[in-house]
Amino acid sequence: MCSKLSTSGRITILLGKQQAMTGERMSPRKLAEKAGVPKDFVYRLDAGTARHVNLEALARLCHALHCELQDILVWEREHDQSI
Repeated sequence: MCSKLSTSGRITILLGKQQAMTGERMSPRKLAEKAGVPKDFVYRLDAGTARHVNLEALARLCHALHCELQDILVWEREHDQSI
């Protein structure tokens, strides 16, 4: 069993939580504008395809979403299929 760092689906979840708390609907594009980061960065993070992560941009996303770093970056355990 090994682990990997994942961001897949986390932005969508956090946007949903924010909408539930504030009643304000925000798209990933609007989030990118609010955080001052490229929209492609937000979409790649949510898709789990970001290869390099700018820590300053990640911090701005956390600030805009009122969340902590570990809410976006999550360790996922992978099961070894060879057993």
